[in-house]
Amino acid sequence: MKVAFINAGGNLAAESWLPLGAVQLCTILAREHAVEFWDEERWPVDAAAVRRADVICLSGMSHQRGGLARWLELARAWERPALVGGAHAWLRPEDFPGAVVVAGPGEEVIAELVNDPRPELARVVRPACPADLDRFPAPDRARFGWARYAEAWHGRPAIRVLGGRGCPYGCRFCCNRALSGGRFQLRSPAAIGEEVRRARAELGIGAVVFAMSVFTLDRRWALELCEELRPLGLAWKATTRVDRIDRELLAAMRDAGCAALGFGVESGDDGVLRILNKGIRVAQVRAAFALAREAGVPTFALFMTHVPGETPATLARTRALAAELAPPLGATFQRFSPLPGSVFWDEMERWGEVTAPQADAFGPVGFVPWAMRDAAADAAVAAREE
Repeated sequence: MKVAFINAGGNLAAESWLPLGAVQLCTILAREHAVEFWDEERWPVDAAAVRRADVICLSGMSHQRGGLARWLELARAWERPALVGGAHAWLRPEDFPGAVVVAGPGEEVIAELVNDPRPELARVVRPACPADLDRFPAPDRARFGWARYAEAWHGRPAIRVLGGRGCPYGCRFCCNRALSGGRFQLRSPAAIGEEVRRARAELGIGAVVFAMSVFTLDRRWALELCEELRPLGLAWKATTRVDRIDRELLAAMRDAGCAALGFGVESGDDGVLRILNKGIRVAQVRAAFALAREAGVPTFALFMTHVPGETPATLARTRALAAELAPPLGATFQRFSPLPGSVFWDEMERWGEVTAPQADAFGPVGFVPWAMRDAAADAAVAAREE
C-alpha cells in the first residue's frame, strides 16, 4: 500500500530539525508499506504524488492547524482515506469533524488504522500511552530525508533524540500536562545509546540534542545515560529544571560530553514564578547556575516576558537576573503567548489584554498584562505632556 505522510505547513518559522514524531511513525509504517514523507513546513509538497497514495496521514501542532485542515479537505475531494494526528489533534480533536482523528500517541495504532482506515466511519481514536517506548523502532533518519535538513549543532553534524515523553510539573503556560496527564515516560539508556551509536556510524554525527524538557527528572536514569554517552566522544545539549541537579550529576554530565545545559528560568521575580506555577524560587536559580559553573558545564537560560502578573518592576528584575547570571551560552527572552491546552489559554482575559486575537491557524497571541498596558498608557500620556 502507498502511504503519503505529511507534516503540515504552519504559520510559524519552521525548525531546521527533522520532525521526530512524524518520522518515527513513518518508520513503523515502512515495515509493511511504501511510505513517502513530506515536510510542508520546509519544502513544497507534490500534490499529484500525494493524490496517488492509498492513504494520507497528516500530522501537526497547533500552529499547523490550517495546513492540516487544508490537506484533509483535499483528501476528501480525492476520495482518499486520511488520518489526522499530532499534538493539535490530541488536544482539540473537535477541530477535525468527520475525520479519523488520533487523539493521543500514535505508535500503537498507526499500523492498524492505515491497514483499515474506514474513512466513512468518522471517529476519534484515543490510544493509551504505550507502556514501553523501547518497543518501537528509532526514527529511520537516513530513509526519510535527514541529509536534506543539514542538522548541526556545536559545529558538528547532529541529530535530535527523544529521551522521554511527558512531564509531571504543572506550569500554567505549558500544554504538556494536557497531553500527558502528568505522566512521564523515559526510554531506556541502553536504547538511546544504541540509537546514537547507530547514527554516528551511519550518518557521521558528532553531536546530539535531547528532545525532552527535563533531562535530569530521574537522576538514576540520567547517570545511566551518561555512562552510555561517555565512550562516544559526542557533544550534546539538554534542558532541565534548576531544582533537579546536584554536583555529582553535573560532573557526570560534563564528563559524558554535555556542552550545553539549559534551564527554564522564566522570571526573576518570585511572585511571577508562583503565578506561573513554576515550582521554583529565584534563590534556586542562582544556586543552580553557580553549581553548573563550578562543575564546568556551560549553561544557557530561558526567560519569558510579559507573562500573567508581569509589571515593569518584575520585568526589570528578570532582566537584572539574566545579567547577574551571565550564562556563558547566553539568555533568550521569549514574549509570552499561551498554547492551546495550557491553563492560561482559557484565562487570558483575566490576566491582561488580548491585542491580537488567536488566528484560526493558531499562531502567537498578542497579549499584554494589565500592569504593562497601564504603564505603557501612562508613559504615552507623560510623553504628550512634555
